[in-house]
Amino acid sequence: MPMPGTISVKPLNYVPRLLFWSLTAALIFRFYWIICKYSVNLFFFDEWDIYSPLFGTWHWWQIFISQHGPHREGVGVVIVSKLLTLTRWDSRVQALSIGTAIVLAMFLAMYVKLRIFGPLELSDLIIPITFLGLGQWEVLLGGPGPSPQAFPLLLLFAYCLSWIAGNVLARNAFVLICNFLLIFTGYGIFISGITMVLLALDLYQNAKRHDRRGAAVATLSLGLSVASFASFFYHYHFDPAAGCYHFPYRNPAAYPIFAALMYSRFLGIKHGLIFASLIGLGAIGVVGALFVKHATRISWKDSSGDRQSLLIVVLAGYSLTYSAAAAVGRICLGLENARASRYLTLLIPAFLGIYFSTLTIQSKQKRMTLAALLFVLLLSSVIQRNHKEIESFSAFKTAWKDCYLAREDIKLCDYETGFQLYPCPECIHMQEKMEFLKQNRLNLYANRNWIPPR
Repeated sequence: MPMPGTISVKPLNYVPRLLFWSLTAALIFRFYWIICKYSVNLFFFDEWDIYSPLFGTWHWWQIFISQHGPHREGVGVVIVSKLLTLTRWDSRVQALSIGTAIVLAMFLAMYVKLRIFGPLELSDLIIPITFLGLGQWEVLLGGPGPSPQAFPLLLLFAYCLSWIAGNVLARNAFVLICNFLLIFTGYGIFISGITMVLLALDLYQNAKRHDRRGAAVATLSLGLSVASFASFFYHYHFDPAAGCYHFPYRNPAAYPIFAALMYSRFLGIKHGLIFASLIGLGAIGVVGALFVKHATRISWKDSSGDRQSLLIVVLAGYSLTYSAAAAVGRICLGLENARASRYLTLLIPAFLGIYFSTLTIQSKQKRMTLAALLFVLLLSSVIQRNHKEIESFSAFKTAWKDCYLAREDIKLCDYETGFQLYPCPECIHMQEKMEFLKQNRLNLYANRNWIPPR
């Protein structure tokens, strides 16, 4: 019996906590182990375009606003370009930077969960499982670069954290900073519409309460968010990622199927069309329904007060927008392209939004049942090793590098290895860039004995 006037404290159960952090550490270790083992010090595909500024004397702001395809490069390429200059342009540093951005985003997601839903529990293993699947190996080891997927993911969770700041001025300031950085960093641009809607809703609610100061802050914030979005289009030219792009597509019904295959691929379903499409459409339906449900809640309540619903709206709305844009932009490449590894990273917010939504359920039994079901569905994606694709890609890239170091003939190495480093080497003056790398002992030449220029 406790003494009168004292508080009875239950002993902490360290076993679930130990299990949670042990499994999280194991997944992080595997994530970095794959990067270290299979990354190759050789620029590949889009990286030749992304890092063209390194061959010149570009200022960091020029890199920040530079455009590759339909998006701008933003903080991702600025940060990694600086790291490359410190490491003789070792492109393995890029792979580690991308992996680190994803891991940091995972830790931010854990912190957001702790702040909004309470202490971490064993069911929160869903968070590292969602973030650290190897299905997204192309983002780590392929040629997309740091800006399209990884750094927007990190900035998105910094953006979510900004929304739960206590002070209104600090909250809006951090939201606007993250919003600006997201707009200019890869596919982070899709947050812009969500920001404007949330700030407009905040303005409406302040006006309804006759809160002049709150309305003034919301008005200014909304104006700055619109200005940030408009600034993206300064000297912008529309450059679709797929050369075959045209809108509308000849078969509009293919759009939802393409998006559905993206979601089913996240769940580890790599083959088949009908079953995979049904599973993917089901996932989109769940995410869409949760988006509508929680958007309705924050529409009737204080949008900043119901932080749980606001978080779910941001996560679900972002991934839904991204997947819709990917379907519109890439459908001409065929439905099979929907299973591309690079699409998975920015679907992480959608599945995390599903999990966070289960945490809002009052019934503990129902909450735990749905969390367990989601855990099982996501488990297949994280236990898949994807080593066949990873090993094959790394082997081709290594073979091409070895061939070029021996022959210094781009076309010959393309032919001998059956692997192209870039589809049109002449278009980007690859031979001249290779000579520059050789003369300065950079990238693939960094670890070789110096060879005098011809």
